[in-house]
Amino acid sequence: MKKTRIIQKLLLAAVMVVLTLTVNAQLPDYHLQLFDYTSGLQPGTISSVARDQKGCLWILYRRQLQRFDGKRIVTFKQGVVWDNLLCDENGHVWVTGTNRVFLFSEEKGDFKQVYVSAEDSSFTSGPVFQLKDKSIILLTNKGLYKYETAGRTFQPWLSSIPSPSVSTMPLAVVYDDLLFYQSRQQIVRYDLHSNKADSLPNVDIYKIFPINRDSIAASSWDGKSYWHNFKTGSVNPMVLPPHLRTLHSSYFATRSIVEFAPHRFLIASREGIFEYNNETNQYTRPQFFLSGRKVGTNDYGNFIYLDTDGYAWMATIDGVVRFAVKHSPIGLARIRQLNDVLPAGIDNIRKIQEDEKGNLWLATGNGFVNWKANRRDWEFFLPSPESTDKLSHPSIRGLVYDGKYIILGPTDKGMWLFDPLTKKYRRPAFESDSIRVKSEKDFIDDVITLHNGDHLVMGREAIYVLDAKTYLLKELPLPMITRENPNFAHQGANGIIWITTNSGLHCIDSNYNYLQKASFPDSPAQIITSSFMQQNSRLLFSCEQGLYTSRYQDGRIVVDKLTNVFDHINLYTIYQDMHEVIWASSQHGIYRYDPATFKLNLFDYSDNVQGYGFNGNSWFRDKQGTVYFGGVNGINYWNPDTFTAPAESFQAYISQASLGNKDSIVYSFDKQYSIPYSDRSMEVEFAVAYFNNADKVTYRYQVEGFDNDWKYLGNNNLVRFTSLPPGQYKLKVQASLNRVDWVDANDIFSFEIESPYWMAWWFISLLVLAIGSIIWMIVRNRNKKIQEQQEELEAEQAINYFAVSIYETNSVKAILWDVAKNCIGRLHFEDCVIYLLDHERKVLIQRAAHGPKSPVSYEIKEPMEIPLGKGITGSVAASGRAELIADTTKDPRYIVDDERRCSEIAVPIISNGKVLGVIDCEHSKKGFFTQKHLSILTTIASLCANKIVKAKAEAERAKAEATLMDTQRKMADVEMQALRAQMNPHFIFNCLNSINRYIVKSDQATASLYLTRFAKLIRLILDNSNSKSVTLSNELEALRLYIEMESIRFEKKFSYSISVSEGVQADSIYVPPLIIQPYVENAIWHGLLHKETAGHLTIHITRKTDSLLECVIEDNGVGRVRAKELKSKSASTKKSLGMKLTEDRLALLTKQIQAEASVEVNDIITSNGEAAGTKVILKIPIDG
Repeated sequence: MKKTRIIQKLLLAAVMVVLTLTVNAQLPDYHLQLFDYTSGLQPGTISSVARDQKGCLWILYRRQLQRFDGKRIVTFKQGVVWDNLLCDENGHVWVTGTNRVFLFSEEKGDFKQVYVSAEDSSFTSGPVFQLKDKSIILLTNKGLYKYETAGRTFQPWLSSIPSPSVSTMPLAVVYDDLLFYQSRQQIVRYDLHSNKADSLPNVDIYKIFPINRDSIAASSWDGKSYWHNFKTGSVNPMVLPPHLRTLHSSYFATRSIVEFAPHRFLIASREGIFEYNNETNQYTRPQFFLSGRKVGTNDYGNFIYLDTDGYAWMATIDGVVRFAVKHSPIGLARIRQLNDVLPAGIDNIRKIQEDEKGNLWLATGNGFVNWKANRRDWEFFLPSPESTDKLSHPSIRGLVYDGKYIILGPTDKGMWLFDPLTKKYRRPAFESDSIRVKSEKDFIDDVITLHNGDHLVMGREAIYVLDAKTYLLKELPLPMITRENPNFAHQGANGIIWITTNSGLHCIDSNYNYLQKASFPDSPAQIITSSFMQQNSRLLFSCEQGLYTSRYQDGRIVVDKLTNVFDHINLYTIYQDMHEVIWASSQHGIYRYDPATFKLNLFDYSDNVQGYGFNGNSWFRDKQGTVYFGGVNGINYWNPDTFTAPAESFQAYISQASLGNKDSIVYSFDKQYSIPYSDRSMEVEFAVAYFNNADKVTYRYQVEGFDNDWKYLGNNNLVRFTSLPPGQYKLKVQASLNRVDWVDANDIFSFEIESPYWMAWWFISLLVLAIGSIIWMIVRNRNKKIQEQQEELEAEQAINYFAVSIYETNSVKAILWDVAKNCIGRLHFEDCVIYLLDHERKVLIQRAAHGPKSPVSYEIKEPMEIPLGKGITGSVAASGRAELIADTTKDPRYIVDDERRCSEIAVPIISNGKVLGVIDCEHSKKGFFTQKHLSILTTIASLCANKIVKAKAEAERAKAEATLMDTQRKMADVEMQALRAQMNPHFIFNCLNSINRYIVKSDQATASLYLTRFAKLIRLILDNSNSKSVTLSNELEALRLYIEMESIRFEKKFSYSISVSEGVQADSIYVPPLIIQPYVENAIWHGLLHKETAGHLTIHITRKTDSLLECVIEDNGVGRVRAKELKSKSASTKKSLGMKLTEDRLALLTKQIQAEASVEVNDIITSNGEAAGTKVILKIPIDG
C-alpha cells in the first residue's frame, strides 16, 4: 500500500509538471497509413515493395511474394530464396533468386521461370533491370543478357563488361543507362551506351543507392555509409549532424534511399528516417505520425519505394506504410500520446482561438490547452476539482480571446476569465446575484465576440452579454429563444445576430431586440446542427433536410436551399474557404464540396481523418490559412489554399475467372474462350488497386449480348453465372468511388457458350422431323378418332332421330316412309326400299321407297312384290339374317330395280323371332356400306319392328275404344231420354195441381189464363221432347211461360226479369231442354213465397266460352237458412226431385261432351249480416 501511494504521488507530480511542460510536438510532416497482418502482410521480413501498372503492390519476402490491391492479398511461392523484384513499364513483374529468373504469367496467374541461353555449371545470374528503351537486361557473371520476347529467353548481349562479383551481384543498380555494381575490390560504373567503365575503391558494400549519374551512396557491412563520387573520384563517409544523432556514433547505416523531389532524398537507416538535400548537404529529421500519434523511426524502415502517384511506400517492422510526399493531405494531431499520463478528454476539442502571438487556445473535454505558435509545444491547464479561485469543471465548450483574457465558458460552475500572462483566473462581474447563481449552474455551449466588442454567452437556460470593458455579465430577455435550448450564435457584417437552437433559427438586431424566427419549407421546426457566417451576411447552416442559407431582408427571414448533396446527412461543422469551397464534417468523415463544379469529395479514416466524431462548430482558421476541425479524437488540419486531394485515379481489371465445375481458372482475357454448355457455370472476380478506404469502391457489370443495362454489385467484386444460354458474350466491368464517375476495366472477358448437340442444326432438324412425324401421326390418329367419334355421333344422332321420329309417328306407313327418306338424307344412301312380309302369301310387298324413283305423294301405285327367298332381299327375309354386299356385280341374286348399283345392304325387320319385313339400301359405289351402316340399320330395323308391333296394337286398341265409346254414347242418350221422361211428368204434375187449386177455388178467369199458359207450355215441351237440345230462345220462352204461370198462381207476389248479354245468339245456341227451370222453381218456392213483401227474380244469360253458357238466377227471397226452417213436406219433395234430376243431367252432359258443366249456389248477405236472397250460377254446355 505504501509503495502504491508513492507511485500515485509521483504520477500526480508528473501531471503537475505537465502543466508547464513543453513537449516536442510540431505539426507532423508525414502521416502514415499502415498495412499490417490485418491485411494479410507479414511484418518484419519484407525486403522490398513495388507497384505494377495495374496499381497492385508487390511485396517481396525472402521465400515468398505477395500481391496486394488494398483489399485482397495473393501469395506466391516457388521454393527459392528471392533477391530482387522489378515491376517494369511493360506491365511485367520479375523476380530473381538462386540463379533463376521468374516472370509473372498473366495467362497462368503464376510465375514461370525464364531460361537463359547457353547456361553452364559456372553460370551465375543476378538481378534484372529495365533500361530507358524499356528493354530488360539480366546481370550475370558472364556479362549482360537481354530478354527476347519472341523466344521468351535471355540471350547474350554484352560480355565485355568487367566481371561482377558473384556474391554481391544482387546489389547492382541501374540509374538511367548506367550500371553500378561491385567487381572484386572495385565499384564499377558501366555506361551501357558507350560501353565505357570506371570504378572507385570498394568499401565492403552491403547496398548501393544511386544519387545521380556521378555519385552513389553505399552502406557497408560494418554499419557505415559512404558517398562515392565518380566525377571527383572521392569516397567519403556519411555523417549525421550532432543535433540529429540519437546514438553515440556519428555514422549511420543506410538501408534505402529514394529521391522524392529534385535534390531531396528520403533516407531509411538504423538511426531513423531523414530527409537529405544534396545541394545544401543538409539533413533533417521529419516527423512521422500514425493515427495522430508520433512514430519513432529508429530502426523502423528498411526499404522505401516511390510510386508514380506521389506516395512513398516503406517496408517497416510493423508492415508496409504509405505516406504522401508530393501533395499536402489532411493532417491529424492528437495531444495524448500512447505513453502520456494526460487525462482522458484532453483530445476532445470543442473550441479553437488564436492569440496575437499565433498560439492556439483549445477548449477541451478536460480543461484547456495552449498550442504554441511553433506547433511543437503544448501547455496544459487542467481543472482543479476542489478549487474556488480557478477552473474546477473539466468540460469547456465556450472559449474566446479578447486580447486580454481567455474567456472560458464551462458546461457547469460558471465562467472564468484567464490571464495568459499571469496565469491567473477571475470571475466576471454580475448584474445581480441571481444572474451569478443562474450562470454558475448554466450549461454554456458557446461564447462569441460581437462587432462592438461585447461577448455573447450562449447558455441553455439563458443568453448573456459580457461587457467588453467592465466584464459585467447580464441576461438578455429572450424567452422565446431560451426555451428552445440555444446553442450557437453568429453576427453578420450587417449587425444581425443569428442564434441556432434545438428547434430552429432566430435572429436579433445589434441592440439585442428580437426580430423573427425562421420558417422552413419542409417542416415547422428543425434542429440546426452546424452553422457558418458568410461574408455577405448570410448564414450558412445545416439541418436534417440539408444545407441552407438564410438572410434577413425587408423585415423578414428568407431561407433558401443551397444544395441537395447534404440531404439527410448530419453535419457537425461547416466552413467555407476563400474560394467558396465548403468543408463539412460528419459521422462519415470530412466533405469537400465545390459549388462551382458540383464536385463532392469525402475524406475518411484512410485519409487520416480522426474517428467519426466531430464537435459542433469546432473550427478555426489561423493567420497562415490553416483550417482546424476539432473532434472527440484530436484535431484535423489542412490549408485549403495548398491542399491537394489524394490521387483518386485507379485501374479496374478482371483478376480471374473460374470456368465450369472443374474449376478451370483463367487469368488472361486477350482472347475468346469457348465454354461447353454442360459446364457453363462460371465465377468472375475483378479488382481495383485502391489503398484508401476499399469500401468506397463499387462495381457494376454488363454482359453484352445478354444484359441491356448495367447490374450493380455494390462493394462485391465477384459475380457468378450459372445458366447463360448458348451464344457469344462480352463481360464488361466498371468501378467507381462515388457511383457517378465510372472507370472501365482494362480487360473485357469475351466468351462463347457452346451450343449442346441437342441445339445443333442437324439435331434440331432431326428433332423437328421426328416431332413433325409424331405430330402427323397424332393428328392423323386424332382425326381418325374424331372421324370415328363423328361417325358414332352421327350414328347416334341418326338412331336418336329415328327413335324419336318413330316414337312420334303413329301409323306404320308414316314410319316406313320416314325411315326410307332419312336413310337417304342422313346416312347418304342413294336408294332405300322397305318391304313388309305378307305371311299368308309369303311375298315381300314394297311399302316405302326413297331415291331417284321415289314418288312425290308418298304413294306407291304399283308396289314391287318379291317372293320369299328370291333375290338378296328375299334371301334376307327367308333367313332372317342381314347381308352386306360390297359388289353386287359378283352376286347373282341381285335384282335390278330402276338401275344397277354396285353395293347393297339388306336388314330384316324382326319381332319375337318373326320377320316382319326388310330394309333394303343400295349405293352406286362399290364397298360403300360398312359395319357401321349395318349396325345403324339393324338398330333402325329393331325400332321399326317395335313400332310396327306397337302401331298394330294401338290400332286394334283404338278400334276397341271406338266401339266402346259408341256403346257408351248410346247408353248416355238412353239415360238422357229417361231423365227427360222423368222431368216432363214431374213438371206436368205440378202444373195440374195448380189448375186444380184454381178450379176448387172457383177462380175461373185465373184458371182459364193459367190453363192457356199451360197449354202453350205443354206444346213447347212436346215439340222438344224428342230432341237432346233446343235453342236457347225456345228454352227461355218455356221458362218465361213457366214463371208467368207461377206468378199467376201466387197472385203476382213477385216480379221477374230475363236478360241475355250482347253477343249471345239465342236462336243459334242449343242447350239441354228444361235445364234452367228447376232452379227457377226452387227460387220461387223456397225463396220468394216465404217473403212477406213482394220479391224479385232475375235471370241473366252470358257466354263464357265457345262451349259454355253461364246462367245466373238471383232472388231476393228469405235465403236458404230461413227456407230450411219453413220447409214443408211438399216443398221438400219438389226440391229433391227437380234439383236431383238436373244435377244428374249436368253430370251426364259433362261425361258426354267433356265440358265443365256445374252448379254453384251462394247466399246473398247484407252488410249487417242478414240474409238477402240466393244466387245460383249455372254453367251449361252448348252445341252452337
